[in-house]
Formats: sequence, structure tokens, C-alpha cells
Amino acid sequence: MTYVPMPIHSSGQRPASPQAQELAHKIESVIREYEQSHPRMSRSEVEQAIRLAQSRTGAGTSLQRATLLMLLGLGVAMLLGALLFMRGL
Repeated sequence: MTYVPMPIHSSGQRPASPQAQELAHKIESVIREYEQSHPRMSRSEVEQAIRLAQSRTGAGTSLQRATLLMLLGLGVAMLLGALLFMRGL
């Protein structure tokens, strides 16, 4: 896996570690794959699943939630874009 250094945000937060980036990529991939095989699944169901996973693993800080929701949003946007593109063909 290639690590691309990210600048420190204006809020002073440090960029994610390579391990965090790798985990985020895996989570994003799983969400995308699941959404592709379950196209009727709503965004709120995905969010519920993420919250359940957080509570079961103890990963639940607000920063982690924001990051996961951002990844979720990105995954959903990419999925919807792909579906719209495929329907337009």
C-alpha cells in the first residue's frame, strides 16, 4: 500500500496513520461491495451498521464517527454516480 503524506489541517489535527488509512480503505471497500449486492439498502441502514460496529468494537469517538461518515458519504456518492452512469448508457 502506498502512503501519501497529507498536510496537517488548519484545526491542528495530525494526518491519519498508514494503518488508519488502510483500515479506512478496507471499511470503504466493504461498504461499497455490500451496497452493490444490496442496492435497496438505505443510507440510514448503512449508518446504523456503522454505529453497531463502533459500539461492538469500542471505536466511537466523534472524530472516528466523522471520518467513517465521510467515508460512507464518499462510498454512497461513488455508488450513486456509477449507477446513474450505468443507467445513462
